[in-house]
Amino acid sequence: MSDPSSRLTTGKPADAPGFRSPALIITALILAECVSAFEAGTIFIALPRFSEIFDAPASTTGWAVTAYMLVAAATALVGGRLGDMYGRKKVLIVIMLVSVLGSVISVLGDSMAAIIIGRGVQGVSGAILPLCYGLAREALPAPKVPIAIGFVSGAALLAGSGGSLIAGVLLDVADWHMIFVLAAVLAVVASAVAAVVLPGAHTRSELPRFDYVGAILMTPGLIALLYGITQGPAWGWTSPAVIGLIVAGLVILAVWTFWELGRDEPLVDFRVLANKQMTLNLIGLSVLALGPVGAVQIVTPMILQAPDSLPIGLGQSATVTGFVAGIAALVGFITSPLAGAVAGRWGGRTAFFIGAALFAVANLMILLGHKSLVVMMGVFAVAAVATAFAFTGYPKIVIESVPDNVTSVTTGILSTARQAFSAIGVAIVSVMLSIWTVPGTTAPTLSSFNAAVGWFILCSLIVAAICLFIGRPQPEPKQAGSIAAGEEGSATSAAYA
Repeated sequence: MSDPSSRLTTGKPADAPGFRSPALIITALILAECVSAFEAGTIFIALPRFSEIFDAPASTTGWAVTAYMLVAAATALVGGRLGDMYGRKKVLIVIMLVSVLGSVISVLGDSMAAIIIGRGVQGVSGAILPLCYGLAREALPAPKVPIAIGFVSGAALLAGSGGSLIAGVLLDVADWHMIFVLAAVLAVVASAVAAVVLPGAHTRSELPRFDYVGAILMTPGLIALLYGITQGPAWGWTSPAVIGLIVAGLVILAVWTFWELGRDEPLVDFRVLANKQMTLNLIGLSVLALGPVGAVQIVTPMILQAPDSLPIGLGQSATVTGFVAGIAALVGFITSPLAGAVAGRWGGRTAFFIGAALFAVANLMILLGHKSLVVMMGVFAVAAVATAFAFTGYPKIVIESVPDNVTSVTTGILSTARQAFSAIGVAIVSVMLSIWTVPGTTAPTLSSFNAAVGWFILCSLIVAAICLFIGRPQPEPKQAGSIAAGEEGSATSAAYA
């Protein structure tokens, strides 16, 4: 049976029936991603206040971050697959409404335990970004798709930084409950806009079966692995608990991979990932997450806020740090249409390459000018632009490389890999920063700091080199035909191997 949704195209024709305003669709996608980014960004600044209010140690309040991250990593993949199968608009709205429930639990529970549970429920919003990428491809004409991806990626950066600023203000002028109230209001508004503006999914004559066994195997395996990695610095890498979690996670994921390879309708079709573009794209994003995308978030706040009496530190307040990050995020958002235009004109690999190269430049600036506030403001701005280009480039490579009906699950795989390797990168950099410390403190010496920043530069250069080997995007056929459902994997491999 022919399946129109399996066409390898980069967007719907501009004259397709029911076509809606690209500006409205892009606005709806931006609002949706703001829900996820806002929820992810607000919590960090509130953790010290939670410790005071609930008399809880950092090891307990930190679960508000960990619970969200673990659920988000698993949901990005599962939610993406559900969207590809049953309609991305429907799943997107359901995901955002579930995140509202998480906010309600945190507010009404009025305890640290309730906040942790609520944050875990909010973690389902990890699926929003993959769903937005799939919706952009499904609902927009091909020339508008890279622009939409650029705006959505820029919105993630802006809402994440803006969330920290807004949370800080709310903590000062109101109380912590308002952070979750605002998150709930944003999710409700974004859901309403999505329901009105986004077009419905294409009707399919036959739906594939959801791989429940694959989802059941993947989720605990991924959670065990990520939790073991995140707890490594605190518990010790030789701790039986850490080793047990990591080994158990790897074993479960190995069984899951074997299961997926034997299914006709798997949760993750590894055949789609078995072409050069997608393999290099996955490797490149993973390496980027090991350094300049993930662990760098440890180093840059340290530079601004640590006392200037230490080898590394400018002695700035948290407010100044938030302001610098917010202005930089705005620069990144403004630049996002340019990133989309570059990806549309020269392909995702070009935008990804520019992003990686700019990350190398930003970290070289850190290495040479970390004692200057002006230079550090430039670092934040360059890194924000780098993020806009990189996070526009890698999903554009997905769109250039896989069929439409697996767009969201494939970008979900990349999102999950990014979170997993970010956790690994944080562990690596934490070790680097603790190798040499200032006597009597836990602050890193200049040697430890240089080792960490050198790691960021190395990762950036490796990713830039990888981008050079990603093939040019294939020209879109004038009349895109359908690929029979049973031949989808082999046709994709033949065309894009």
